[in-house]
Amino acid sequence: MDTKAVLQLIAEDSRGSFDLFYHRYYDRVFRFSYYFLKDKEACREVVADVFVSIWQSRHQLAKIENIETYLYVIARNEAKRNIAQRNAHRVRFRALDEIPVHLESTEGQSSPEDDLTEKEMEHYLTLAINELPDRCRAIYLMARNDGMRPKEIAEAFSITESTVRVQLKIAAEKLTDALRPYFPNLPLLLFFLRVF
Repeated sequence: MDTKAVLQLIAEDSRGSFDLFYHRYYDRVFRFSYYFLKDKEACREVVADVFVSIWQSRHQLAKIENIETYLYVIARNEAKRNIAQRNAHRVRFRALDEIPVHLESTEGQSSPEDDLTEKEMEHYLTLAINELPDRCRAIYLMARNDGMRPKEIAEAFSITESTVRVQLKIAAEKLTDALRPYFPNLPLLLFFLRVF
């Protein structure tokens, strides 16, 4: 079912459609919140607040043109509120493991050698992504994993579209440089890294 239809059903108080919407967008909102918070428990709280807000404003959902951007704006605001609250109580954030990145599976059957190469690349790609500066990493993951366009990312971060494109270019270059020593003859390397 397409998102517009799901939103229309949610606007009509369909809890089943809301559950579908929740499961469809939970990971994206969580990853975006993690950019700000770096704390999985705080992210869970923010994500819960985002979806409570969505349910409370469900009767207006059908009027929203871009629900992904709307979700990211709510998540950004909730994350900033959460940070302000924690700072007010002088709570320190814990360093936690980064969220891993998964490569898209290739079509058809793959050989054991291909599977091993893909797992190795996924491992090194995750390490390289975790080394990117925070904002650059978040922008890259939103484009690559969530399929967001530069304009949508710019709106979510309240930055210019050209800034997003520069960050994506920086990410692609840094990731290519980081992976090239491990996979020098892999022609599809840029395919996995290029997002724009």
